[in-house]
Amino acid sequence: YKRPVLIGESGLNADSPENYPANSEIGIRHAIWAATVSGAMNGRALYWEDSYGIYFPILGIPWMQKYSKEELPAVKFVNGVDFDGFAPLTATFTPGIWGAALGDDQMVLGWFRDAACEPPDWKLQAVISKQTVTVSVPGTATNWRVDFYDTQTGQMLTSIFVTRKGTTIIIPLPDFQDDIAFKVHS
Repeated sequence: YKRPVLIGESGLNADSPENYPANSEIGIRHAIWAATVSGAMNGRALYWEDSYGIYFPILGIPWMQKYSKEELPAVKFVNGVDFDGFAPLTATFTPGIWGAALGDDQMVLGWFRDAACEPPDWKLQAVISKQTVTVSVPGTATNWRVDFYDTQTGQMLTSIFVTRKGTTIIIPLPDFQDDIAFKVHS
């Protein structure tokens, strides 16, 4: 039908959400942003948060409304991006972060998070600094502009320019807390 196909489902875990820790919204946000750069279309198919929570009287509609706008920053980030021809790209990164990138010979989207921020507690470091991402980019473009984005608002923070070396570009990340996204334009 020439429509996107939902190929998966994401969420925090199989445990009932009444057992989620107080800061579980970090994990929900991470699931959404990871899906944004995965090349899949399952970012907002959150099992408990979007559907099944309605069947639990202790949760119900207030629970589902709690996460109803969680994806808006990611939507702002990808607004106007044509994903046609995008593919996951090989990305290597320093040990303090974890994430992924996808794109083509003209644009790369990336999202990286604090590698130590893991469930079930999602403890955040005060600041993540001196981290870099190396992305293998297709094509031959030499000069690239990197725009960094706040993942809680979807707003651009700052920009830098990088130069291709061989088949890769090296992106020094600015200091951040929790996670950061970027768009790279040739």
